[in-house]
Amino acid sequence: MNNPQSNGGATSGSIKDRVKGLVDQGEEKIGRIKTRVIDVRDQAVTRGSAVLDKTTDFIKANPLKAVAIAFGVGYIGMRLFRRS
Repeated sequence: MNNPQSNGGATSGSIKDRVKGLVDQGEEKIGRIKTRVIDVRDQAVTRGSAVLDKTTDFIKANPLKAVAIAFGVGYIGMRLFRRS
């Protein structure tokens, strides 16, 4: 005769195994995503540093042009925001 308690124990174990498998898969995916985010962040920092270095070099090589460009951008920005 089928004993519901013994059958329920097997089902409970099976569910626990499935849940554990899903949790393990989730942890693996989270680990891969975390690694990818760190890689993207590192690339962004590297690119940002390169742009900053180029900008600094341009300003040092052409100080008058840099001031004129800053003035022009500021003036245009002021004119655009003043109209709004």
